[in-house]
Amino acid sequence: MLDDPELSQLHGQVAERLRAAMPAVVPLDLDDDSARQLWRACELCSYLDNRVADPAALPDPRGMTAADIDAWSARLLLLGERITDPRDSDWYRSYWLVADGRRIGTIALQVWDWGWAGPHLGFASLYLLREHRRLGHASRLLRALHETVAAMPLSALRLDTDWLWQPAVRLYLSAGFSVANWKHVLSLVRWRDEPPPRVQVTAHRMALLRAAEDTPIISATRDGERLNWHDHRTEAERADSATWLRREPTLSLWLAVHGWPLIRGPESWAERERWMDTGMPEGLAEKIQRWEAYARRHGLEVLTPRIPGLSYPSSYP
Repeated sequence: MLDDPELSQLHGQVAERLRAAMPAVVPLDLDDDSARQLWRACELCSYLDNRVADPAALPDPRGMTAADIDAWSARLLLLGERITDPRDSDWYRSYWLVADGRRIGTIALQVWDWGWAGPHLGFASLYLLREHRRLGHASRLLRALHETVAAMPLSALRLDTDWLWQPAVRLYLSAGFSVANWKHVLSLVRWRDEPPPRVQVTAHRMALLRAAEDTPIISATRDGERLNWHDHRTEAERADSATWLRREPTLSLWLAVHGWPLIRGPESWAERERWMDTGMPEGLAEKIQRWEAYARRHGLEVLTPRIPGLSYPSSYP
């Protein structure tokens, strides 16, 4: 396990490498008050983009004052959510995304080591200004982050995201991330030494394919509100329990974002608490009900796929 000075040195090497990425990753000047305020406004707008249905009602972070940040935060942030000054962060370090000499967005990076699997590169606060979206910047950045992990003594690229932030969830799935867990939020990971998941989606079947061939290792079909789950593992694949623990939840999330059923039947639904951290689709289904109930109870708009068979309660005890 690396100590803090070693992690700091590794972080510096990561940051130096990413300066040459496209878009470039450039440190935020923590002594520049106006720059820190703009960074905070971008951070806030990453929340607002997923909580305001009408794009015309969204503020431009470049025009937000400190009072605007406070007012929008009071209106739409939930308990425990806070837009902090980057200068006060003791975990992630703040960066601009720069293309053609212009700031186009933000990201925060950190290298940490939990003592297993080696040090990881984590990122958060990925935000692009509106006119720079759908131009491939986010996909190029994610490739650059993964290439940095592959080129350095890092084991994985990791992030946490919110089920309700559907564009982000779809972006990360398409970029080859797997599900690590859904204990509190969606924790996603792209392992250095594993190929990305290959998911085949058709109108009648969704399948997680083997890395080297087009045969399914797990597949799913649907029958009305019921999910049919098919396990195609070989004996050797059944023995690889660590890898398997990432395959089941990853296919489950793919099913969810496409609005497929997540419940295989009454017996598996009754056991859903077994998979409340990660695992089979019923665990994710229960978490989705809870996440969305919490958001609705606090007056937030929920813009997610409707999953057959879920009750969508307005609140949880």
